[in-house]
Amino acid sequence: MAIELININSQEIRSFYEKKFYFSYSSLNKLLFSPRIFYKQYVLEQRDDTIAQHLIEGSLLHCLLLEPEKFNDNFIILPGSVPSGNNKQIVEEIFKLYELRNDDSLKFEDFEDDILQYLISINLHQSLKTDEKRIEKVITSDNKVYFDFLKKKGNKSVIDNDTLEKVKESVEYFKADKVCMALLNLNSINTINELSLQYDLNNFDFGIKGIIDNINFDYEKKTVFINDLKTTSKPIQKFIETVDYYRYDLQGAMYVKLINSLPEYKDWKIKFTFIVIDNFNQIYPFQVSDETMIKWQENLNKVLDIANYHYLNKEYGLPYDLANYNVIL
Repeated sequence: MAIELININSQEIRSFYEKKFYFSYSSLNKLLFSPRIFYKQYVLEQRDDTIAQHLIEGSLLHCLLLEPEKFNDNFIILPGSVPSGNNKQIVEEIFKLYELRNDDSLKFEDFEDDILQYLISINLHQSLKTDEKRIEKVITSDNKVYFDFLKKKGNKSVIDNDTLEKVKESVEYFKADKVCMALLNLNSINTINELSLQYDLNNFDFGIKGIIDNINFDYEKKTVFINDLKTTSKPIQKFIETVDYYRYDLQGAMYVKLINSLPEYKDWKIKFTFIVIDNFNQIYPFQVSDETMIKWQENLNKVLDIANYHYLNKEYGLPYDLANYNVIL
């Protein structure tokens, strides 16, 4: 397997730096975790098109609760079940090859050689003695239906009825929670859902951006209420650990900074809340105190300095502390 080296003089690097980059929470967090992955996904634009099931369910929840009128624009329902695990991954990888070959007549079973090569690459079904047996494991009716469905779905996310019903049930639990619905304030003219913002930072060559789930403006009290919906596979009482693990503090601080960048709300108070639902449909609004948000803002400023180091020096090999040999065991 060829090793992909980082070439700071490459055409990809030059193209990346020709236009101003705006860090989202996701891209900023990725740069902290692994600059090499950031380089691959945002500089080389080699992003994985496969979306994890929990992310699809999270997007579906957002849509059904906040913007139900956009369901048909963003989702398409598969008759039957969406394949899971390796089967889903294989079908989606073969579909990428189908798109490259630009031949609408091709079917899933026409890619036997490619399927066999992919099975070798992921070491799947290699204990079976013949290629025919390996192919039988993959070219199933469910996988063929899913492949055909991908051909006509366009940019929509594919879901099955089981997923739709599961998420609809979660939405009903949300609607029954008076506290959370009061925070979301969905039917008010002072509420905006899925607001996209970007901001040019002072003293940095890059900016920040984000899509805020739900914002409410209280003009009498001059207060902005920012609500971010989260789904979690862990019991809801462990969400505080999840905040630390996924660095949701950066997301909260970025959203506050984006609102503060709007001149009309510059001197307003901002109240931030994570509204969280777990797999048991337990819901809780985790409100962030002013004191905690100040700490999150300070942490964000430190992280932006780290991002600036990577961005200016085109350093996408190691995380900051390792790149600067600050770690000693």
